[in-house]
Amino acid sequence: MQTRRGERGMALLLVLVVVALLTSLLTELAFSTLIDLRLTETFRDNTRAYYLARGGVTAGRMILQEDHNNYDALEETWSQGVASYPVGDGAVSITIRDLDGKLAINELVKNNNPQVLMVDRFYRLFTALEVEHLAEPAELTAALIDWLDTGDDPYLEILTDGLNIPVSGAENAYYQNQQTAYSCKNGPVETLEELLLVKGFSEELLTIIAPHLTVNGKAKININTASNMVLMSLDPAIDEQAAAEIIAHRQGSPIKTISTLESVLPAEAYSALKSLANQKALGTTSSLYQITAQARINDGNRTVQAEVDKPDNLLLFIKVD
Repeated sequence: MQTRRGERGMALLLVLVVVALLTSLLTELAFSTLIDLRLTETFRDNTRAYYLARGGVTAGRMILQEDHNNYDALEETWSQGVASYPVGDGAVSITIRDLDGKLAINELVKNNNPQVLMVDRFYRLFTALEVEHLAEPAELTAALIDWLDTGDDPYLEILTDGLNIPVSGAENAYYQNQQTAYSCKNGPVETLEELLLVKGFSEELLTIIAPHLTVNGKAKININTASNMVLMSLDPAIDEQAAAEIIAHRQGSPIKTISTLESVLPAEAYSALKSLANQKALGTTSSLYQITAQARINDGNRTVQAEVDKPDNLLLFIKVD
């Protein structure tokens, strides 16, 4: 009798063990299925968010194409962008920035030759930004030239605004002697963050200079969208006061022609701007823009950034984050 009771006890224990194992397996299966479902939903939402962001870039291009006047200014519709516009189950935000109001890094060296106009502008910009506590403006300019050109002889002198400034430059030998050796680019930069590889450019410095720089672009600066520092880089005659007067004037009314500044600026400053305009190095319109579209659908978030040529409505560059 006791043997049968023992057998029944063992059988019950075995059943309980099997039930526990099955419960554990089912719980694990349910959890795994839930994880797979969530991953699938996230992938679906990210994919939908990507296409929504691409649509945001297209919408940004359409906004630019609706701008038909003879000037481009920060008070126009394109500059206001779009904030969290609802689309279906999600929303998209669009930001449009004019890049022709910034100094184009890759314009500093053309056909392997430093461009005098741009050398002057970069030196003046670094000086106006008062970055001497981080690096000398002339040394930064020289190092940037050496990073862009294909030669292997360091730049030794900056000629700007009547000054002959000795510099040491930085070519491949300098970078190969760093704690972590790497090669000098000897070519165009691709991102602003790449400047951190260039001699003298630190994260602190990049934070200061980045708002006034772009990677690609032209030597022609849009006076309606240039920052006060970029305006001061145009010519020695454009000091802090002249730059402030230009900005105050354009806030009241966009600058449609450079000649409207004749009654606003001192004669020397106006003459300098007029000369730059005659050289096609200064204007009131822009052609290169950056469109950033951020889309959100449930847990899906994607950002698409593009550079476009406004006059020809060409997509020049696109990056997906």
